[in-house]
Amino acid sequence: MHIPNDSLRSSRLSIDLTWTLRYRNVSPTELLLMPPDLRSWTSSHELKTSGQLDSQDLEQFKELREAIFGALSRAVDDQPPSTSQRKVINENAERSPYIPALASNGSITLKHDGSGVDAALSTVARDAIELLALRDGRLRRCEGPGCALIFYDESRPGTRRWCDTSRCGNRVNTHSYRQRRSTESK
Repeated sequence: MHIPNDSLRSSRLSIDLTWTLRYRNVSPTELLLMPPDLRSWTSSHELKTSGQLDSQDLEQFKELREAIFGALSRAVDDQPPSTSQRKVINENAERSPYIPALASNGSITLKHDGSGVDAALSTVARDAIELLALRDGRLRRCEGPGCALIFYDESRPGTRRWCDTSRCGNRVNTHSYRQRRSTESK
């Protein structure tokens, strides 16, 4: 399965990882089925990895994803992460991070030890830690029917209701419009 680069994206790397399991509360749809799916996701999020990703790498990302999703879900409900969620997130954050280096053209390149999987996991976990520590009331669960995605509301008024306006927001608005039209025509 190829994960499109422009598929549903949030403004946070850790949230994007949780979005690789869609329709959790209705019909869970796994987007990270095989190592090439993980390669596609890491590449689309500019997480540098080298070599062949394997099923163990895939399982590590899924374990981190579920810990982050659980912790974010609890944060939305104003609860702290569980001990096991904190443990998984913290252990991944402690992995060897990317090391920034100045390239000959003046740009920044990211170096890593080994395959880069540790650095990618560390980057995602560190983003989750920063997000969970914000506690600013802008972490939300999508109000779209059948959607269980969590998002961070960066809108100025802080009143966003959907993970993506063109996805869930459009569905809700279209449904409401059709219901109004149906009622008006009777």
